[in-house]
Amino acid sequence: MVEIIIQYILILLLVIGLGYLVYLLKDNDVNIVDDYYGLHYVILGSLSEGEYTAENVKKIIRIIAQTVKYVEINYGDKDNKFKEEKAIQMARNATNLLCFQSNIDDESIKYLIRLAVAISLSTNNTID
Repeated sequence: MVEIIIQYILILLLVIGLGYLVYLLKDNDVNIVDDYYGLHYVILGSLSEGEYTAENVKKIIRIIAQTVKYVEINYGDKDNKFKEEKAIQMARNATNLLCFQSNIDDESIKYLIRLAVAISLSTNNTID
């Protein structure tokens, strides 16, 4: 009997917590629909409001994906740290060509590269 009561209390707390989360999102005027892939507030927060559009985010993601693909093809046998630094350097140069007023910081580029690597196909056939 006590276990059933505890389960109902936990369910009630979960509903209250989700309601509070929705309240916080609405209170801070966070529009989840505008946050393309969930990257704006977390990773691409350094872009100004006018620069953050769905098209610009798509361009950035494409640049990062092409950079990761190029690095994996040409430097596949190198150390992962070297490949990450090379990809950061190439992605920074490529995103600078987009002529944004605010720069995308290296940490954001690093996170996007890591996401692209995780999504891309592995060049190594063994699983560690």
